[in-house]
Amino acid sequence: MIEELSHYLSECDIEVLDLDSLTLPVPKEEEHKILIAPGYNLVEMMEEMCEEESLSAYVNKELELVHQLTLKDALVKIVASQLSYTDISLEPEELEGKSFEDLYRTYSLLWEGNEILNEEICESDTEAFDWNTTWVQGKVEEDEQVILLTLPAEAGYEAPLWVPMGGYNECPLPEYQSVIFKHFQQKYQIKIVAVSEDTWILQAGKRPQTHDEALRLAKEHFIFCQYVMDGFSTLGHYADYLMKHDIWYFWWD
Repeated sequence: MIEELSHYLSECDIEVLDLDSLTLPVPKEEEHKILIAPGYNLVEMMEEMCEEESLSAYVNKELELVHQLTLKDALVKIVASQLSYTDISLEPEELEGKSFEDLYRTYSLLWEGNEILNEEICESDTEAFDWNTTWVQGKVEEDEQVILLTLPAEAGYEAPLWVPMGGYNECPLPEYQSVIFKHFQQKYQIKIVAVSEDTWILQAGKRPQTHDEALRLAKEHFIFCQYVMDGFSTLGHYADYLMKHDIWYFWWD
């Protein structure tokens, strides 16, 4: 598995690391050091993306689309996809004219009546996700090795294209992940630190400074990945967490 992933990533700056001597990488200001936990789904997606072209050709093609899309464009696609499985199915064209708050209200229909939608800020004593070697070991399926991918600081948002995962169940397509990471990178100076076949771990360089800003960010996270709310009783609870901690953990079932 490591050999296959390394082959697909051969055009990148990568290093293969043994689990038994692993220390978590600390990204510098001018780079993203992204730890890749190998998995069969990652290999399959890489194989699919590179069936007719190299990985770099795929990335360059997708970047043209990413640079044309806004955060709202990506969120509209995600909300439309979520609604397509319900009785309130709407086409993207029906959502495009909405403000962010209107778009969020439409998305929240999926959770109507659930306490999770409560926006009142409440004190969160939830600890930050423990990003450690035990988590990495639990994600590695076969080889006792992982891959360390280094991207330049300005190119961090490209990570979902170089390591494509998503497009299944509620997990957004790689190009929408990239658009959203670009927004997070510009506004919150995020570093992308790890990826597996179902998870992204980001570290924010800047936190939201007001309750309103934190709530807006919490809603963006919630639309992007509904599972961020696991372990949080309400949206206001999660918003408070975002004002206190730098690690963002996105996981899809």
